[in-house]
Amino acid sequence: MKFSLFRAQILSGSALALGLIAPAAMAQQAPTPPEAAIIVTGSRLRIEAPIGSTVTAMSNADIASTGRVTLDRAIKELPQVFDLGVSESSRGQSGGAGNIVYSNSINLRGIGPNATLIIVDGHRVTNNSRSIDPSTLPTLGVERVEVVADGASAIYGSDAVAGVVNLIPRRHLNGLEMTARGGISYDGAYHETMVGAAYGRKFSRGQVMFAYEHVDKSNLSGDDRPFFRSNQTSSGGNDYSVTKCRIGTITAGGVNYALPAAGLTNASQLTAGTSNKCNDLQGQDLIPKQRYDSANMTGNFQATDWLELFVDGFYSYRAFERMPGATNANLTVPSTNAFYVAPTGFTGSSYTLGYNFAGDVANNKSWGHSESWQITPGVKVKLPKSWQFEALIGKGRTYDISISTKGINNTALAAALASNNVATAFDPYGLNRTSAATLAGIFNQVFYAPTIGHFVGYEARLNGPLFNLPAGQVKLAMGYEAQEFNVSLGQARGNPGVAFTWSNPGRRVDSGYAEIVIPVFGNDNAIPLFRKLDIDAAVRYDKYSDVGSTTNPKLGINWKPVDELTLRGSYGTSFRAPTLTQLYGNTSQLYVQSYQNPTGGSPIVGVALSGGNLNLKPETASTWSVGADFQPTRRTKLSLTYFNVDYKNQVIGLLSDLAVLTRLSQYDGTGVIVQGATAGALAAQYVAGGMAVSGAFPGGNPSNITLFVDGRSQNLGRSITRGLDFTASHVLDTEKLGRFTLSASGSYFLGYKTQQAPNAPFISQLNNIFQPLKFRARASVNWEKDRWGLTLRTTHVGGYTNNAISTPQAVKSYTPVDAVVTFKVGEAANPFTLSFEMRNMFNIKPPYVNIAPSSNGSGGFDATASDPIGRLMAVSARKKF
Repeated sequence: MKFSLFRAQILSGSALALGLIAPAAMAQQAPTPPEAAIIVTGSRLRIEAPIGSTVTAMSNADIASTGRVTLDRAIKELPQVFDLGVSESSRGQSGGAGNIVYSNSINLRGIGPNATLIIVDGHRVTNNSRSIDPSTLPTLGVERVEVVADGASAIYGSDAVAGVVNLIPRRHLNGLEMTARGGISYDGAYHETMVGAAYGRKFSRGQVMFAYEHVDKSNLSGDDRPFFRSNQTSSGGNDYSVTKCRIGTITAGGVNYALPAAGLTNASQLTAGTSNKCNDLQGQDLIPKQRYDSANMTGNFQATDWLELFVDGFYSYRAFERMPGATNANLTVPSTNAFYVAPTGFTGSSYTLGYNFAGDVANNKSWGHSESWQITPGVKVKLPKSWQFEALIGKGRTYDISISTKGINNTALAAALASNNVATAFDPYGLNRTSAATLAGIFNQVFYAPTIGHFVGYEARLNGPLFNLPAGQVKLAMGYEAQEFNVSLGQARGNPGVAFTWSNPGRRVDSGYAEIVIPVFGNDNAIPLFRKLDIDAAVRYDKYSDVGSTTNPKLGINWKPVDELTLRGSYGTSFRAPTLTQLYGNTSQLYVQSYQNPTGGSPIVGVALSGGNLNLKPETASTWSVGADFQPTRRTKLSLTYFNVDYKNQVIGLLSDLAVLTRLSQYDGTGVIVQGATAGALAAQYVAGGMAVSGAFPGGNPSNITLFVDGRSQNLGRSITRGLDFTASHVLDTEKLGRFTLSASGSYFLGYKTQQAPNAPFISQLNNIFQPLKFRARASVNWEKDRWGLTLRTTHVGGYTNNAISTPQAVKSYTPVDAVVTFKVGEAANPFTLSFEMRNMFNIKPPYVNIAPSSNGSGGFDATASDPIGRLMAVSARKKF
């Protein structure tokens, strides 16, 4: 791990201070130990659960039982969480374009990864101005994860549109806990390992806890999965093969000529009307290689009966490597080329040759790392009449960088293609005659994109009872928050040693909020059909230094007509402020890339503009829900919730959307898609103005472009989402057979319609590819007896429609089944637990999806709805001391 001196001092200093406190506290008469912290996600009040909304909780044991080696993947086991947008395996959906460091985040409801707020222990944490990756915390260091899939901007502010995910670190561990895990796919193409330890100590005045994990996840190459392919005709799909191959195809005078397999030396080897076709993404990774080192800590100290000190902190370092497909281009080969061969009868001065550089240079690997840390100390003060004051300050930093070093130098390539000297000319004819020095000069373009973020957060809040009603106490919480974000967005693109350019945007947010709970009926004044009735009202005001201010209210109601049934409802407004990266950007350039042809033909070469957009404004939403919780017995629980989210001014980015032409009419009047000669003129204008270019223009000339996409973030979208969430669980105890626990949960969408521009019609996108799917569910059966345990679980992704092609395709459902066997050795309180897991035990392959292989994920399968790994076998061990 690469701890800087400052971060090492923070963690070691905290450890030393708390470690010295512990024995000192035990040696003297201690005041009353602190009560277990009451942390309720979705409320600022000290109550048992949020009113009007439900909380889905994953305990530390639940996280371990998923078999996932990082926290983000464990959370994504929940049906309400979609793997759309910010994901290591797919970048082609909303929110994914800026994910150049291949992090993972949480996307509740599938309406956008930036619409879900992720917090730690109830407070905000540092991020890279894009999204927060839950894997910054080790799984061993998390006591539980709480998810509220309901709008919560009235409580927490920006980003809590679809809901909030609260990562609650451990504060109750007393002893040492160690774990190790290793897993490998059925064919050895993918493997993962994890080792970790957590130590906690509880003493009379408080506690300390430290946890650390190291995770290695290998890459998974698309070459090892036959369903990731260009020619999909054997599955009833299209042939997406291209003519830009290592052994290429000449296009001269509108006629194609395939180069012979052994290479071209004379015109007699060429046959008119022939083409070579190939998979242009050979060698591309479906999953990048990643290495994680993460640590966190907590501490509490009861200084007096009225004063408690607390702290939490974390450090994370994640390194990644991802191999893309080999670079290809349509080369303009002039007759001056030293190796030039013209088809018989062709008298032109140049022709086009579709070419793949796989044999000339290694694929242009992306690599880099993401580092983050934060320390958050605070105080709690007991005040008279059961009131409490709490204050904290959080300080953190992130550093991300993405690097590639073998990009094409278009100027050098054009010069080499035009050279009549065999020592300096480029040979595109498959005979490897290009000199090493010439190749080095062509593939020398570097790309560095660092992002450095600094965060300081201040919070001060009061919480306590106002007065008593017959049903109980009326409670009030109110507080003030301030957040300071400063981001340095860097970029260096060009020849080795090129200078970095930096922008340094920042913002400040000042916020005030209040929340009140009014009990109308309770145990002391209950009447028939009104055993209990509670009302929660909250309001929050946020003032941004750059995008204005906003006020958001929320109302929640819980009604218990009988003891076994609770009816609930909520309504509120939420918002999401544009990120600093969306406003300012750090990669302003043109990307030459291949777009899916909606007619099923060869991909269309176009150019996309990246960069910031200072005209962005906050996204807004209104959310409401109603539901019921039914518990007929102590061992049986049922829950059903209807939700509705109207999400406006959504930021849409088209930079990585290579299927945008399949929805061309949806962007009419927005100006973000330009076609024909105007597109070429626009591309040429940006190039003339000094705009950096990634990739090669057709014929080396930007004017040859016929498609221009403004890939910058835009406030164009609106979506309306409706659906049902359900959970059910039952525990059955038997004398001879042990305990059985049955559980099921899922989401069923009733509607999801989107509007791509303010004047565009609403279009139903429910159950379409890369959109929220109609039905997702998860069910499990767990058996425990004595030292043995067995868990069977399945995740079901319902069938959906692939509408990214001219004739929509019905995609089959995907239902892998996992099995876990556990055996415990030693004392019951601190056992040694050995587990054997078989994930996707029947090796269910991803259902076939007729889409072209994409540099951003998917191709022959849908990376957002299925797992390309296949059967994975794993062994894990866990021991408590």
